Amino acid sequence: MAYCAISMVLTRMVSAYGAEAVATQRVGGQIESISWNTADGFAAALNAFIAQNYGAGKMDRVRKGYRASLWTVGIWGLLISFVFICFPKAIADIFFHEPKAVATAVGYLVIIGFSEAFMCVELTTVGALSGLGRTRLCSIISIVLTSARIPLAMILTQTSLGLNGVWWALTITSITKGIVFYFTFHHTSRHLPDANDN
Repeated sequence: MAYCAISMVLTRMVSAYGAEAVATQRVGGQIESISWNTADGFAAALNAFIAQNYGAGKMDRVRKGYRASLWTVGIWGLLISFVFICFPKAIADIFFHEPKAVATAVGYLVIIGFSEAFMCVELTTVGALSGLGRTRLCSIISIVLTSARIPLAMILTQTSLGLNGVWWALTITSITKGIVFYFTFHHTSRHLPDANDN
């Protein structure tokens, strides 16, 4: 619910820049699904894997499973980042034909491209932490940092960045969430006793 409310506020801000901006936000989100859908799949699998092994008291397997998944989605995220940053026009031309819309989409893809690997880390780590039973912690971190997009976008759009300020707000918060979740998992798993000790 919080995420939907935040998205509506951001969409209202984007709409002030015209139909091309709204279309870019909508289509751009669909293009991005190539990375977050993959990360979501790993998160679901990792959730079950970690819950099972934590329940069995095998914290070494929990950590190994997390590392293996993180490497996989991290490399995938870096590959998507490379494509978005290096070939934004080729991607934009597939979905848009008007020069203004293409230019807007190119700006979006380049800026968002910097956060793809971090977003993959975030989503995968949410699955890992949920497997350890830390769902409330995941919600708190996600809601707080995702909510930060609104004031950050308001500040950045008042600069010379304009519409790109909204895209940078999305990118900065995604990078922050990826880093925070990564260290949160390591802190939590390091201080969590094996389930067999309970």
